[in-house]
Amino acid sequence: MPNKVDRILYVGTAEGLYFAEPKDHGYEARPLGLRGKGALRAPVVVDRNEPRRLYAATSRAGVFRSDNGGETWREINEGVVYKEAWSLVQHPKTGELCLGTGPSSVFKSSDGGESWIDCEQLRTLPETEEWTFPNPPHISHVKGLSLCADDPLFIFGAIEEGWLIRSKDGGKSWQNIKEGTEFDSHSVTIMPDNPNVVVATSGKGIFRSLNGGDSFVASSNGLDCRYLAQLVVHPARPKVLFTAAAAVPPPFWRRPEGASSAFYRSADQGASWQRLKGGLPEHFKAAPRAAVGDAEDPDALFVGMTDGTVWMSGNGGEFFSQVLAGLPQVTSIRVAHR
Repeated sequence: MPNKVDRILYVGTAEGLYFAEPKDHGYEARPLGLRGKGALRAPVVVDRNEPRRLYAATSRAGVFRSDNGGETWREINEGVVYKEAWSLVQHPKTGELCLGTGPSSVFKSSDGGESWIDCEQLRTLPETEEWTFPNPPHISHVKGLSLCADDPLFIFGAIEEGWLIRSKDGGKSWQNIKEGTEFDSHSVTIMPDNPNVVVATSGKGIFRSLNGGDSFVASSNGLDCRYLAQLVVHPARPKVLFTAAAAVPPPFWRRPEGASSAFYRSADQGASWQRLKGGLPEHFKAAPRAAVGDAEDPDALFVGMTDGTVWMSGNGGEFFSQVLAGLPQVTSIRVAHR
């Protein structure tokens, strides 16, 4: 198991990217560029073959690439129609990049982001007329994307707000999956051990499919907070899942008690959930915006909050401690190793 000193964090915030490395009992962060480009809502992608090559999706200026670990960045938006980026993932085997934006669109790149292909059929779905977003100008976006490790043509997306989307042909054609899902979708995850199991988070709980996404059912047993962040799959035990949630949606986070957030774990791939309390405040005012694991340290978990803090567990969620503070609102986290 790698020592903690080998681990580094790329922390996306509402005001640029930060690089964090271990110091004492926590982490110390410094800016790593992209300030003024908007929020980094998607975790930075560390290239599967070149660990110093990073891809970053920004909310105002599209996608950027660094080939030197973030020291310098260049814009890579050839073919990207919309630069309000919300999600960015890389296929673990092919290396293909997949970008989700607002207005709701998906773009793919097979050359390291040098050029992008518009999966434009998505925007022709009749349901797009129903898609929206609470804040003006009420335009939906692809908040989450998931790629199937064993089938590069199988793609799932979460539309905020517009249910789920699925492609079985690499993005050439799409379906809007409504049955059993929630309009306000936040993330979707194809299970690595069984692509028939798909788990989605939303503003009203968790929804689960056992048939490859043809239909979903509510799966929020044990969740007393249901405005959810991303899902984390345990790297060594894929039946174990983690997530974090606020009790109320964003308009209510300014109330005196705040978001009243909580962290959760499932031992049965999302069928039921247990609240995690070790080391956490009894009344958590901040809301979770980022949740991530560590493929090389399976019991490590990180959760980023709206108050600029990052919380970590090193034992699978039994106990958490605050390891970073003083950042702008945390919107994404990527764990890497030197």
